[in-house]
Amino acid sequence: MRSPNFALYPSPPRHLPGVFPPKLSRAFANLLKAPRARPAGSAVRLRAGRPGLMMPGAESQGGYMAEHDEFWAFISYSHDDLQEAGRIHKALETYRVPARLVGLSTRKGPVPQRLTPIFRDRDDLPASGDLSQSVRDALSRSRTLIVLCSPSAARSRWVEAEIRAFRELNPQGDVLAAIIAGEPGAEASGHGAALECFPPALREAGGGQPEPVAADFRATGDGRRMAHLKLVAGLLDLRLDQLIQRDLQRRQRRVTVITGGLIALTLTMSTLALFAVSARSEAERRKAEAEDLIEFMLSDLRTRLEPVGRLDVLDAVGAKVIEYYDGQAAHHLSLDDLGRRARAFQLLGEIDSDMGDLDSAYQHFNTAYQATSRIIAVDPNQPDRIYQHAQSAFWAGYFAWRRSELDTAEARFIEYRDLSERLLAHDAANLEWQAEAAYAHSNLGTLYISQDRLALAQVEMQQALERFVTIAEASEGAEQAWIDVADAYGWIAFVSEPTEGREAAMAAVQSQIDVYETHLADADNWSVRRSAMAAEYALARLYISEGVDSEPEDVAAALDLLRTASFEADALIRHDPANVEWRLLGIRQRVWLSEANLLAGNIDAARQAYLDATAFMAHESWADVEGIRYEDTRLHAALIEARIFIAMGDLDSAGLSLAHLLTSLQSIEDWSARLSKGTYLYAATANSLADLVERQGDGAEAARIRAAMVHRLAPLTDRLPIDTRAELRRAQARLGAERLSAE
Repeated sequence: MRSPNFALYPSPPRHLPGVFPPKLSRAFANLLKAPRARPAGSAVRLRAGRPGLMMPGAESQGGYMAEHDEFWAFISYSHDDLQEAGRIHKALETYRVPARLVGLSTRKGPVPQRLTPIFRDRDDLPASGDLSQSVRDALSRSRTLIVLCSPSAARSRWVEAEIRAFRELNPQGDVLAAIIAGEPGAEASGHGAALECFPPALREAGGGQPEPVAADFRATGDGRRMAHLKLVAGLLDLRLDQLIQRDLQRRQRRVTVITGGLIALTLTMSTLALFAVSARSEAERRKAEAEDLIEFMLSDLRTRLEPVGRLDVLDAVGAKVIEYYDGQAAHHLSLDDLGRRARAFQLLGEIDSDMGDLDSAYQHFNTAYQATSRIIAVDPNQPDRIYQHAQSAFWAGYFAWRRSELDTAEARFIEYRDLSERLLAHDAANLEWQAEAAYAHSNLGTLYISQDRLALAQVEMQQALERFVTIAEASEGAEQAWIDVADAYGWIAFVSEPTEGREAAMAAVQSQIDVYETHLADADNWSVRRSAMAAEYALARLYISEGVDSEPEDVAAALDLLRTASFEADALIRHDPANVEWRLLGIRQRVWLSEANLLAGNIDAARQAYLDATAFMAHESWADVEGIRYEDTRLHAALIEARIFIAMGDLDSAGLSLAHLLTSLQSIEDWSARLSKGTYLYAATANSLADLVERQGDGAEAARIRAAMVHRLAPLTDRLPIDTRAELRRAQARLGAERLSAE
């Protein structure tokens, strides 16, 4: 679960997302998709492709393409279909043409070994609607245009422009339409125009009829495999049956190999079981061999198969191990046997989780937990047994959390923490066990944060921080260890703000910045740079958290930090323009810079920072993003715009903007489910509008607005961030002054 205020603090600890024990991190990170924000700068370690023009290598394995420097195809698609475009692009360029077909002369020249290069454009269409010269050049040098047809593509002027440009620049080239979603001729077939998948330029071809459909990737159409072969056949001008025959042969070979392997595994286990009855000594030897094989399958084989995504084979491995042990009498199973059986259930649970079958995963993890509970009851002091039961407790707690069984989740996470501490009692110098304890404390702390149990969360986060510092100091400059320390300080700052106040939160953020400057200054890591920049603007936010009552020296300190952060924000966005997480940080940095300039009376500078933020938001990668943090940022920018109107004397525009914004915020019943900064945005908007209408002579309306805000926020005071508390105090003070004046 993410913490509820991403804007405030950089770099939350690695435990959420991705900071659980290395074997556990991926599944736990999925939990963070729940609608709660995290402190600014949290290092979500997910890989994402970088948008922009992607120019494949110029070399081709087919002679014709190398000689003429052309592309076999140009893939045109909507930004919404980026993932599908990447899959199809990779499948085409990695497809190996059957050897017996290589060199055949076709209408498109000699058949190559591979279809490389293929051009896939990722740039967004400029506001003018014109294609860049590099795209037009690629279109002119592409033999075929592949259009990924979907409702998004049908609405995309980018796709439309590429189709028309291809026909203009390459009139002899072929156009292949690949349906990935929607319906062709949707309106005519009664599906509704919204489901139309063909762009207008395709629908205009051939007297109102669409281009011939090369491939239908939908499950109701050709399916992915057949559609892929159809595209290859169209690109090479070959008959489809020539490719199908080769593909069937390849699949048959693969099935034969896998079947043979499973048969061999089954025979091995059956043979071992059969030999076990022949003689006790022979049975023990064979049993040892089987256990070695099982250990190999649960460890080394799993390690080799996981990176290549062979979940089907891993699933078969886990099932076979369980089948093997279930075939033996329970009283004949040793504790080691029961442990390997539990690990097999954990393996099946992880596979089910990766495949989206959460109910089955929950059952498998609970079965593993019950098994390791019995083991540790018999042998409670052996470190390996403690470690295995700790893993079972974590997984059982994690899936209980996902099912909203919070009491069970808390009990399992506490057990996980206590077991980790027991490991350290055996060997306090073991860094792996130190990390286990750090993750356990931070996971439990995050659970408490999600429940607003901040005092308990603070205790757990402090324990996690101490463990991470111990690991980092003993790791001799290991970059990741210090990143974990910096992340932990981010969580400490987040919890400290409502529990201990501004100074404690600022001290934690400053410690975080010190870690970046002292231990990570030379790190060639854009994620580290992003987190360091986020820490600086979070500290600036704390400097001006008192709003209009901020001291001049605090405003000046905030401006120094935010101006410096501008350079890093710009560098991040230039480095990866379509990375919406980095773009979000850049936008927020400019919004806070605008607010600090307003407090300092620098109206022109405030307006420029706001314009920079809106320019960042104009990028097409920002258009479709959804979620708590993005909605927060849009509303905060709207508040800053209204305040700039006030500073420039345009009170009418400011009044309209603030009234609309306040109405929107008042309509939200549960801010925590919609906005991480909902309380601050509501309080600040109410005060700004009340000040404005009072300035215009309507004191009664100003008092009504302030009273409504105080009535709603006062009961939440203990949980409010300090900037919200400052706005609340200001409203209460004005209402008190008005009552005294009336008396």
